[in-house]
Amino acid sequence: MRSLRLLLLSALALAGCGDDSGPAADMGFRPDFGDIAPETPAGIEVAVMPARTYYRTEQTVRVVATVIDIDENTLDAAEVAFTAEPASAVTDLGDGNFVLDVEGSLTFEACTVADGVTGEPLCDSVRILVDDGSPNLEVTSPTPGQELGGDGTTAIEVSGSVADSRGVTVYINGVPTDVDEMGMFTGSVTPLFGVNHLDIAASDEVSDPARVQMDVMWGDAYVAPDPGENPAITLDEGLTFQLGQAFFDDGVPLDLDATPLTTQDLAGIFELVLAHLDFMSFLPNPLIDSSSLQLNVTSVDVSDVTVELDVVDGGAELFVRFGTMTANTTGNLDFEGSMLDLSGSVSITASAFAALSVSKADLESPVVATVDSLEVAIEELNGNFVSDEANAILALAESIFRTTLEDQLRAGFNDSLVDALPDILAGALNGLDTALQGQSIPLETDLFPALTITLDGRLARLDTRQRRWMRAPMRLAIGTDAAIAHPETRGAVDLDAAADPLFDGIPVQLGVRLLVLNGLLHTLWNSGLLEIDATALLPDSLAGAVEEAVLSGQMAPIVRPARGAETNDLVLAIGQMQLQLQVLDDITTFGITLEAGADLQVVDGAISLELAETPVVRTWIIGSNTASPLIDDEALRLLLIDTLWPQIQESVSGGIRFELPSLEVGDLSSLAPELAGFALSIDQRDRLDVRENAAVLDLAITGSLP
Repeated sequence: MRSLRLLLLSALALAGCGDDSGPAADMGFRPDFGDIAPETPAGIEVAVMPARTYYRTEQTVRVVATVIDIDENTLDAAEVAFTAEPASAVTDLGDGNFVLDVEGSLTFEACTVADGVTGEPLCDSVRILVDDGSPNLEVTSPTPGQELGGDGTTAIEVSGSVADSRGVTVYINGVPTDVDEMGMFTGSVTPLFGVNHLDIAASDEVSDPARVQMDVMWGDAYVAPDPGENPAITLDEGLTFQLGQAFFDDGVPLDLDATPLTTQDLAGIFELVLAHLDFMSFLPNPLIDSSSLQLNVTSVDVSDVTVELDVVDGGAELFVRFGTMTANTTGNLDFEGSMLDLSGSVSITASAFAALSVSKADLESPVVATVDSLEVAIEELNGNFVSDEANAILALAESIFRTTLEDQLRAGFNDSLVDALPDILAGALNGLDTALQGQSIPLETDLFPALTITLDGRLARLDTRQRRWMRAPMRLAIGTDAAIAHPETRGAVDLDAAADPLFDGIPVQLGVRLLVLNGLLHTLWNSGLLEIDATALLPDSLAGAVEEAVLSGQMAPIVRPARGAETNDLVLAIGQMQLQLQVLDDITTFGITLEAGADLQVVDGAISLELAETPVVRTWIIGSNTASPLIDDEALRLLLIDTLWPQIQESVSGGIRFELPSLEVGDLSSLAPELAGFALSIDQRDRLDVRENAAVLDLAITGSLP
């Protein structure tokens, strides 16, 4: 009764003007109004019915006025005149009834027809706001689930239009953007690799903001799917094996007395072979046979063998030094008619150098290693014959003996080691070449359609860098036996690396590009893995009321590197899933984003992706035929965490699995029987690490002899 009280106070003030020293004033009595008639208006108050925060156009309202007399009694018979400002904003139906025609601020005024206690008509007004609700917002670009980037652009451009009767501010991810006189707006968002959530809001500062939300994909590049009837994608360099210089030679001498005997590099394997090599198997007997000289070698003892192996451009170089080689001898030397006894031994210090070429002609060809050249040199030669004269003659004719022994050793190495040494290297590389060849992984869950994943990997080529590494990038084809669900997709999203993720100094490294994981996830998505009847997700309390529940993934799931405070190796993100729920007559389409930490694990000789138990879930309403859907965002979020997420966990963990390669050097017992049972294994040196655009696993080889 604000207006009524103010008018009464005004009337009292007027009545009390003049000499205020009488007893009435001193005692606070009501003044005498004299001739004022009881029906004279003393106060008025205006209200709009129904009472609301704001009103819609075409709505009819009634303006009511309450008029009171000086005793605060309502004057029901008081005549009141009603007006509106601006008058053009309403249609006056009479008796205080108005139709609201135009949005905006509107003032209604009511005045008494008769004069009030002040001697003039009494008036009061009320202002209301007419608004037809949230602005009409349309986003024309991008579209939900759109695959962006990879074309030289550096920002996500957002454009659209907004319509409202009053001024509107458009916010793109919380940042205001300009709106022109036609209601058009454009703005940009700095993208991050992977799923980007866009939230565009238009506000007239009166009604609830209009909002459009969506997820879009951003990548540095996209690898298009292979043509054909089934989902498939081929990655030219999905995995890379790096064999560092320490794989060839780590500089640590082999301990031949250790039990069990182990080696960590190829040089140690070669040293092991040479230390057990039966030289008698390839040395001729007699070693020298002429009319004047016959020299037989009865046994050869070798010790202090040093092997150095360096990776070089196009292959490897092998240097071997025999610190002590003792050949026990028999024979005779006819010297100037005297027959000298050559029984005893010859001590030799020798070295050998071999240049090996390693190549792979094409994708289907095996790795081939060959010896391009072999050089053998006798560094020192001493005779320990029974006959001193024979020792003296050997000293005089050392060059003849040296040349003969070098020729025989070279011939012996050619017959045995020239084939064996490159086979050891080629065998190890060919084990990598076939590690992922022709694999099939069945994928069966209760919720998603059953399918079979196929993997086919072969080494694409061999790259070398002098005394640093040999690299073997692998071409990997990924496919399934399902039908193609998304023929319009650009392909698997890729992240460009600013630096080389593989480091020097590690014996063996396996770099798995994120593109491999995203190629596999893209192929599963393109196989319809996220196009499902979601009624199985619903709890029993809802299942009876739900007419339809359809889940559709508008974009492929991806993995990305962790950011900021995220503690996992990677994050799995599934963006722009759309869930349409029909509950009785309520039809609502929800947008959903799922993100969860993921770690790559090496378990039982295979790399797999382990997902967090609880994802981060974002939900929003894309469209609904009701203002208050029966299932709200929080109920949907819990439903997704409890029911959908365990199914996704099972599918991803079962589908993303890559067997670690095995290294084979063949059967060394053909060179030395003592080496039967020698085996080569790969072990994990450190936890898997995500570097740049690849997950890198540091490995070590171990050769062991039981």
